[in-house]
Amino acid sequence: MTYFQVGSLAVPAVWVAASGALFVAALFNRAFMGKKVEDWYWNGFFYYFVLWKLSYIVFNLGLFLDMPLSVLYFNGGTKGHIFALAILSVYLLVFALKRFPFLYEESAWLFLLYFTSYQVIIGFLDKSSLELFIHLILLGFLLILLSQKKKKSLTSRQIFPLFILLELLIISWFDSLFSLESLTIIWMGLIVFILAIKADKGAR
Repeated sequence: MTYFQVGSLAVPAVWVAASGALFVAALFNRAFMGKKVEDWYWNGFFYYFVLWKLSYIVFNLGLFLDMPLSVLYFNGGTKGHIFALAILSVYLLVFALKRFPFLYEESAWLFLLYFTSYQVIIGFLDKSSLELFIHLILLGFLLILLSQKKKKSLTSRQIFPLFILLELLIISWFDSLFSLESLTIIWMGLIVFILAIKADKGAR
């Protein structure tokens, strides 16, 4: 894993890519959909990040009590990631859906834009040329579809499963299909599908 030194703190490339993709996806959405992302997008990321960081206290209480400032340098790791994903899922399915009626459609496109942008950025930072090239093609294809969304009867439900499968295929090629990254994509993909079911029921 690649790290960047920021003062006394070693910042993993995945953090840089995750933060960068957040803004890149929002910019693409504004450019191709002509509107800003709703608050649920920023709120969801904020809740995830805070819970992931603070979960360090829950899973490493002894170390935290001995060195309280250690929470600035560490996080909850894999357990904290899963915990934060679970809370994020509750937020999207229970709270955000009530305030944002078009959450399904927006979340599907932003989910694809975010993860594809993340893969492009991490491929660049890790200097993985082949993986970067493949994800650039995938991102370009996604942007083409997004630009034609208003001209054709393309819906996110038609292409969403395809992009999820393509992303998992690429990950399994360069890494493991059972990696934490794959788990995250599958998990959030299921959340989007559940949002779609709720949207169908609400429209009837």
